[in-house]
Amino acid sequence: MELVQTISQRQTMQMGGQMLQSLTILGMASQDLSEHLREKSESNPFVTYRPPSAFAARGGDEFDAVAAVAADRPSLMAHVVGQIELAFPAPADRMIALYFAEALEPTGWLGQPVESIALLAGCPPGKAEQVLGVLQGFEPAGLFARSLSDCLMIQAREADLLTWELETLIANLELLAEGRTKELADLCDCEPRDIPEIVAQIRGLNPKPGLAFEHTPAPVFPPDLVATRGTDGWTVELNRATTPTIKVQEERLPDGKIDAEARKQRRRALSEARALALALERRGDTLLRTAAVLVARQGQFLDRGSAYLTPLTLEDVAGELGVHPSTVSRAVSGRMIQTPGRALPLRAFFSRPVSGTGGEAVSRDSAMDFVQRVVGAENPREPLSDDAIVSLAQSAGLRIARRTVAKYRSVLGLGSSYERRRRAMDA
Repeated sequence: MELVQTISQRQTMQMGGQMLQSLTILGMASQDLSEHLREKSESNPFVTYRPPSAFAARGGDEFDAVAAVAADRPSLMAHVVGQIELAFPAPADRMIALYFAEALEPTGWLGQPVESIALLAGCPPGKAEQVLGVLQGFEPAGLFARSLSDCLMIQAREADLLTWELETLIANLELLAEGRTKELADLCDCEPRDIPEIVAQIRGLNPKPGLAFEHTPAPVFPPDLVATRGTDGWTVELNRATTPTIKVQEERLPDGKIDAEARKQRRRALSEARALALALERRGDTLLRTAAVLVARQGQFLDRGSAYLTPLTLEDVAGELGVHPSTVSRAVSGRMIQTPGRALPLRAFFSRPVSGTGGEAVSRDSAMDFVQRVVGAENPREPLSDDAIVSLAQSAGLRIARRTVAKYRSVLGLGSSYERRRRAMDA
């Protein structure tokens, strides 16, 4: 065996401490950043912390998500947000749960299909289902149900009342509404005279548990940014009311006679204070620049709604800003922007193009909105096939595949043309 010694060069990149601190601070929510800066001010004599007015107005420097949405009387949103904070310690899971909370109707039921919420949250449907399973264990039982039967089933299971007969009856509520007692008895394998006793158990359940709360829609977190519409278009600025700040006190400690070690520690503390101030400045600059790109690229979305979203990805924004896509991801994660009409998550400005469209790219949201509109406007007794929807889309300048139409129908909770025709005939 012959041993050969060679020399090679390898180029690597190592992230410095200051860059790491900047990225960490960029990813922090305002309330977490506020707490972080407060702790730094307690340990570093050169740092003076100034809490944002939105937090100070609440008598403290830590934002309370429940307090932000609760009025004098408890609201449904405040109630579920309080449980979400306890049930989901992982930030990623907590954000998915908050998307579900935003989809709640006053009844306590979900107002959107799980697949749609998964798309908004940017997670696989399977992951969304896992989060929903936890949410459906919240009190009072029946919250986050997808339908009346789902709501009653959750409550009956929680109360340990879910016998096979009761489950069968809940699954066939339409027969109960139509008074078809004999058919129900056959399905439940019991006598018709037993049905009223089973129905009495259902009457003890609450079909709309959310109505026990005051329903006051409000943003879960205060927005980090504010967008306004002027004569020259949209402009964006940081929400100073939610932005914590610090001041570096250069002459905080007297010079005096101090030993070499104390002088070294003082220089280190001052250096850390300056680095912290720089990281905070970079955070604000990155947030503002990112939001400015989003608003500039999605002006039609802000003016006219989600049907006018254009394809836009993290990579697109990163390329325009000259940063890595992970930096953009940190900047938009969990962030809200206040617009004249409502507060929106920055994630709502992104939309991937429909695959395989050919020609000009079409956003997923635009294509989905088109499918929903044409199905909503069709003759219920002569529903459109997926091929017909594809043809209409092409006539409107949208090139989408048949499998894409079928997928979006499923996400929107729309049945096939056969299923829609059957529902219309039975109505």
